[in-house]
Amino acid sequence: MAVLTDEQINMGYFDVFPGFPRINIDDLSSFTNFCYEVSEYDGQERICVSCTQLPDSRYPIALPRNFVSNPHPKIHGKLDGYSQKEQRQILKEWIEFFQANPQALKGLHFCSHVPQRLFDAACCQTELEELRFKWGNYKDLSALNNIHVKYLYIGSGAGVQDITPISGMKSLVVLVIENFKRIEDFSPLAALENLEQLIIQSTILGRVAIKDLEFLRYMPSLRTFSTGNTTLRKKYTQTELQNLFASLPNLMYACVNVKRYSGIKDSG
Repeated sequence: MAVLTDEQINMGYFDVFPGFPRINIDDLSSFTNFCYEVSEYDGQERICVSCTQLPDSRYPIALPRNFVSNPHPKIHGKLDGYSQKEQRQILKEWIEFFQANPQALKGLHFCSHVPQRLFDAACCQTELEELRFKWGNYKDLSALNNIHVKYLYIGSGAGVQDITPISGMKSLVVLVIENFKRIEDFSPLAALENLEQLIIQSTILGRVAIKDLEFLRYMPSLRTFSTGNTTLRKKYTQTELQNLFASLPNLMYACVNVKRYSGIKDSG
């Protein structure tokens, strides 16, 4: 039975951000689930964490109070900035929190840089349904074997060397992977038998290569597929792509580098 709503199909699951109110810079209440420090966590099941790239006390010209008329710590962090020691301590405390409280969260988003040790610690959260990494220098995804999320976004994974750990995540419904520059063969993803939405994309100014799209033929649950800023090593004609997508029994939407393919299963 399909999981995603029509809105999530049309907009993309992580554009809708279920469980995470969109942050409005003029509305403090929209920051309820947003945390810089562990001390700000108040027992929520879903949080968005920014524990790196914090305002630096060594560079006062870059601090919020110089650019924002009414700065607030909940929105802008510590208004006088964080020392290097404080920044290291904040990261350490989050890592320890994730490791010591494995059943605390159902949804976890990171909106700042994620180093490998923070990636691994996040994957200690055994009750997670949704996990989003904006970007980071993680190379090893093997910690993903510890969790059973339905919704996964791995942003800007230029260092990722092996996607085999993802192939074992049988509960995945949505997968977004971005800038996996070292990966060309995405066929291991064919093992994701419950996947409904797959997005493979690069950064705005970059490109990633994909060996071919033949693996999609073995993903009958797929309802939406798209790529952005990618190069297909296998050269398909438009008709070949159209036929490939039409062969998927549940596919409603397909887009390859902004070219949308019509005549697929009607989402209405």
